Amino acid sequence: MTAALPEPRDIRSYRLDCLFFVRVWRLAAPYWMRTGAWGSWLALAVLCGLVATYGISGAIFSYLTKHQTDALVDRNAALFWHFLWLNTAFFAARYLSDAVSKLVSGRLNLHWRRWLTTYLIDKYLSCRTYYDIASNQEIDNPDQRIQECVDPFCTSMTDLPTRVVGTVADMGIQGFILITISPALTWVVAGLAVIQTLTILFLYRPTIKQNYEIAIAEADLRHGILHVRDNAETVAFYRGEYAERTHIIQRLNATIRANLTYILYGVWMVLADRTWRVTWSVLPLIFLAPLYLHYKIQYGTIAQGTILAATLLDSLSIFMDYIPRLSTAVPNVIRLAEIEEKCDQLAVASSDSRVPRIRLVEGESISLTGVSLLTPSGEHSLIQDATLRVDRGAHLAIVGRTGIGKSSLLRAMAGLWTRGSGIIVMPPPERALFLPQKPYMILGNLREQLLYPRRRTDISENEIQSVLDLVQLSHLRTLPGGLSATADWERILSLGEQQRIAFARVLLNRPDYVFLDEATSAVDTDMEYRLYQLLEATGATYVSIGHRSSILTFHRHILRLQDGGRWDLSLTRAEPMEILASPTAR
Repeated sequence: MTAALPEPRDIRSYRLDCLFFVRVWRLAAPYWMRTGAWGSWLALAVLCGLVATYGISGAIFSYLTKHQTDALVDRNAALFWHFLWLNTAFFAARYLSDAVSKLVSGRLNLHWRRWLTTYLIDKYLSCRTYYDIASNQEIDNPDQRIQECVDPFCTSMTDLPTRVVGTVADMGIQGFILITISPALTWVVAGLAVIQTLTILFLYRPTIKQNYEIAIAEADLRHGILHVRDNAETVAFYRGEYAERTHIIQRLNATIRANLTYILYGVWMVLADRTWRVTWSVLPLIFLAPLYLHYKIQYGTIAQGTILAATLLDSLSIFMDYIPRLSTAVPNVIRLAEIEEKCDQLAVASSDSRVPRIRLVEGESISLTGVSLLTPSGEHSLIQDATLRVDRGAHLAIVGRTGIGKSSLLRAMAGLWTRGSGIIVMPPPERALFLPQKPYMILGNLREQLLYPRRRTDISENEIQSVLDLVQLSHLRTLPGGLSATADWERILSLGEQQRIAFARVLLNRPDYVFLDEATSAVDTDMEYRLYQLLEATGATYVSIGHRSSILTFHRHILRLQDGGRWDLSLTRAEPMEILASPTAR
């Protein structure tokens, strides 16, 4: 069994049609229409000017070659050496301008890449697009898309205007000169140029899909290898090396098949390219040799005509070489555009009044008014018509059997799930902190880890070290670098230590409200008791989800969720174990 390649959402993604160019415009326009874009336009104008100058210099070079060849035929040594050195100097200046063009182009591409990557990251993080993508998995490997697809997109798009300008300039200038030598040759060259362009366009149409499948297969292989790295300990416990190898080899085989299809089809492309090159090399001689043999032109004119035809071929080759690059760019456009389109879809969906939504309102306390919560797809009802209020200091525990919807209610309170109806009043985000069962470990030093997500600058090192002592993580201070130590914290810290890091964040950030989802599941009951004592001492109001009866000691109210969306609110009982084990809570 082999790993199947996911298909794009629209079959038109395989085509260079209106959808493709709309996506290109939506990705490119924000950069070129932004405030202060004049510098980028100036760089593009310089590039187009250099390309046009390169084409004009090709015409001058053809005349210099003609005179040099005639001087050689006439055995005029002084004139020959004059034109030889003139040609050499001209060559140096011409290719110096080409080097400047590459420098300007490279700087422009890097600037666009940095801007577009930042733009897409902002899109990815806004509207919680990253959360929706991770939840429904409609879009694969968003990290790989942003990291790998932006650069080729910017490069291919920057090349388009310069290649068009260069091709038009070359064809116009070289064609004008060529028509003075042989009108018949000029029209044949023009006709063959059109036929060659149409042939290349036709031959490269299938490569769009092939390049898309290669991009997907490569991303799938990368994801499979990264999956083993991210779950190394679990795989090692299971001794799952053989199973993981099987899955990775399946992805590798899919990648090889996709690339092999492209290589085999490339044989036809090579044959077509070689055929056209032979045609272009013989064509000038077919038309110009008879004119020379009948004394109608000089021998140098043959060299000039050959140079002109070669320059036209070079110009057309530059443009036609862009066609395969454009077909390679299609997957990049698709994969980048899907991230942007997903964010736009979420923005539209959130404002769609036809879909029932829970309204999230900022306030000074926590309250639910007539809240009915559905799963994101709307298939299942988790809570029906819930109305309650959590005043300051009136800590709430949410209990119920696994899968009943406890964490889903917390997601609704965080604004992550909005499908349903009713009103949820929540404190402002800067006054609240959510502690999931598996805390998020950032890529940063220990100080940044502890201060996340606020990154306060008014906290001293002594205060941070005191908090580490309170949550019994004093040993972290002995790491090389101390609070500036940087490490793969998710790997070197156990889940219990990570949960204590989360409580340290509460103690340092001092939020008014804390929401805990099984936030002490990986520590023992003694440590749990200590952490809740520290939490209570901060004066914060907290809402907890948990299965241990021990946490109920620290809560005043209990919200029990039951099947069918039913719920019950009560005060803490003397024997909390009975509450968690009661029939209504199972």
